[in-house]
Amino acid sequence: MRSRWLVVAVALALAPVVLFAQRGVRIQLGSILPANSVWDKVLKEMATEWARETDGRVELRVLAGNVKDEGSLARRLKAGRPQAAVFGFPGDIDEAFNVLNIPFFLESDEETLHVVEKLTPRFEKALADQGLVLLNWGHAGWAHFFTADRVESLDDLRRTKLYTGAGDEKMLQWYKESGFNPEPLAVTDVLLGLNTGLINAHPSPPYAALLFQWYEKTPFMLDIPLAPILGITVVTEGIWNQVSAGDRQALLASAKRVEQDLFRQVPAQERESIAQMKTRGLTVVEPSDAEREAFRLAADELTRSWRGTMIPADVYDMALRERDAFRAAR
Repeated sequence: MRSRWLVVAVALALAPVVLFAQRGVRIQLGSILPANSVWDKVLKEMATEWARETDGRVELRVLAGNVKDEGSLARRLKAGRPQAAVFGFPGDIDEAFNVLNIPFFLESDEETLHVVEKLTPRFEKALADQGLVLLNWGHAGWAHFFTADRVESLDDLRRTKLYTGAGDEKMLQWYKESGFNPEPLAVTDVLLGLNTGLINAHPSPPYAALLFQWYEKTPFMLDIPLAPILGITVVTEGIWNQVSAGDRQALLASAKRVEQDLFRQVPAQERESIAQMKTRGLTVVEPSDAEREAFRLAADELTRSWRGTMIPADVYDMALRERDAFRAAR
């Protein structure tokens, strides 16, 4: 009799585990990315791979363009719905990521990858402090200034009505103090802002300018790469810990393959986007070497104040050290 009760007790104790294993883990992934964009497609391919790699134990549902801006997405993620998200501007989660957006701070994909690799443990800690796990990095290309009228200098740019992301009060204040005329908007409102004249300039990667048709209202592109647009995919620790250790390794390997594919595809994607826009009326403004250097020097002077204000001092110093080490080794 005792042995029978023991069997029953063990069965009852294990029942929730068995039912959970049968049900699997369902993860919703939110983003502002438009459906059928290259990023949306690779995420959905990753979702298919996750299901295959775990024999259906993990189901990833990609929700394209389900929020208006990434600030809202960050708040929803914190509330637990969705349980994963893609951020094109991770500074909305933690200011440490702003170091990757300093104008003219990085000069190539190779240099960027080196700095990202060295700083990833620091970024992972910042995310862990907020209950998040880094799955992978994404690359959307290099931001360039697109303008309604021809711009060749920083003073020309100061005369534009420049788009900046809504919700970042520190960045808004920095623009104003640096003599710019910024207009904060949600990404989904950029086209409306361009059509109404609220803005007439924006920093965007060429693929985004083509995808969203922003270039039609801003047919001049300044051929000075501003900064790489590096996104991240994150998942909450709560849902991640429901996945078995073995499955987590498989999911991370899949996410890493997506990351590598994106970094590999970006240069060709950027060239193709510019070529397409040029056939449709885009003018690429190519400054002289002297004008490029003047841009960089002025930007260095303006962004020095980011250290300790918009970027933690230790992160700024680490990125500067690793960038300079990379250049010295070449």
